[in-house]
Amino acid sequence: MVGIPVVPYAPDGAVDLTRTGELADRLVGSGLGAITPNGNTGEFYALSPRERADVARTVTGVVGDRAVVVVGVGLDPATAKAEAAYAAELGAHAVMVHQPVLPYMSRAGWVEYTAAVASAVPRLAVLPYVSSPAIRGSDIAALVRRAPNVAGIKYSVPDPVAFAETVQDTDADLLWIAGLAESYAPSAWQAGARAFTSGLVNVVPEISFGLLDALRDDDTERAAALWRRIRRFEQLRARDRSADNVSVVKEAMHQLGLCDRSVRPPSTTLPDADQADVARILSAWNSEDWKEKP
Repeated sequence: MVGIPVVPYAPDGAVDLTRTGELADRLVGSGLGAITPNGNTGEFYALSPRERADVARTVTGVVGDRAVVVVGVGLDPATAKAEAAYAAELGAHAVMVHQPVLPYMSRAGWVEYTAAVASAVPRLAVLPYVSSPAIRGSDIAALVRRAPNVAGIKYSVPDPVAFAETVQDTDADLLWIAGLAESYAPSAWQAGARAFTSGLVNVVPEISFGLLDALRDDDTERAAALWRRIRRFEQLRARDRSADNVSVVKEAMHQLGLCDRSVRPPSTTLPDADQADVARILSAWNSEDWKEKP
């Protein structure tokens, strides 16, 4: 499982690097095997270049070799390559290349862009983040031929059939990661995923680990039961094109005393009714023993 940590803010709105390190330590201490600072749950696009560098340095320093550190990089090619090279200098183990945000992206251009970033860090593993349905298995295969350090794919297109077809059409030995977290993990697992990303792990790690164990054990009954228990939480995150993806996670963490609920525009904090909904979810989870099978 790949945990995507949030970025906590101080009362003045700046990134709270002390708390950033504490939260990363909490995740790894819970047993997390891979962590992605500067991922989408970490509000990558709302951070300045300096802030992204500070977050990458803080998390990499705290985690060390206790888990695989996969630093998120992206934006324009020069910035993505520079931030990937900085991640390598910090001692990160891999980089995750965000889906390009330019509205005019060709499939060949995606290959060129990702290969250029991978070439900047030939000794690091590279995990492209695919969220565009335009990218197909043949494109990923072409990328791997250009960049042999591409070790896996974080696939985040909300289409289980497209994911299965992409896996089958990619002639390469890759780690397939279900990039839409716990909601899509069971269906993606059937198609070949062997890991999934998680923002939920920031809140109650036992839930995410329970689902991972169930999938590894091929325990479909337990996986389905866990999926049902987290369904409302993930629905809140996914509604309105994932408008509250980070806000829901931070609200839950705020209620647990882990960090402030604040987010940066274009995200917003949850209204009172949704805060109450999150409270009800946490109360229900608190009454359950996640170490026991449902």
